[in-house]
Amino acid sequence: MRTRFGWLCVLATVAAPLGAMGLVAAPASAAAATTCSGNSGSIKLSPGLEESAQTQNITIKGTLSGCTGGTVTGGSYLAHLKTTNPVSCAALASAGEAATGTIVIKWSPKGQGNSSGAFSMPLTALAGVSLGGTLESGPFATSSISGTVSQSFAGTCGGSGKGKSKAKKVKDGSFTGSAFEVS
Repeated sequence: MRTRFGWLCVLATVAAPLGAMGLVAAPASAAAATTCSGNSGSIKLSPGLEESAQTQNITIKGTLSGCTGGTVTGGSYLAHLKTTNPVSCAALASAGEAATGTIVIKWSPKGQGNSSGAFSMPLTALAGVSLGGTLESGPFATSSISGTVSQSFAGTCGGSGKGKSKAKKVKDGSFTGSAFEVS
């Protein structure tokens, strides 16, 4: 019993200075705020916006770059959102409609792990709208995510396609953002 206690005292004596000198690595979730200067990607809408309102399923594929303040330098993410209410083409010219769902972020460099959690971003073509959420697992678990993005969409909602007068759905878009922050 004395020998075991003696070894525990020796281990504690050796480990304490290593932790104080920063030689014991802290997990990524304990890192200070991480900010990524680049955030861009694609948006897919289903069934697509048209003049009659329908609930939209939104798939977002994004890339984060220029990350500082932690052990990650970038990443890619996939988010699946759904609008709270049915929306029409008018949503693009307004403050938009709330869309909520999930996000999975694959951090780089390789080996940093994946984070997943809740995510929200309004569906609108207005510039500088806020995104947000909370990471629930993986690196940065229990951290909030925030940022701003500007979305743009291909085509003209209700416009004609290829010389025909058939109404056209808006299904594809892209976004660029700034200061995607994990804190």
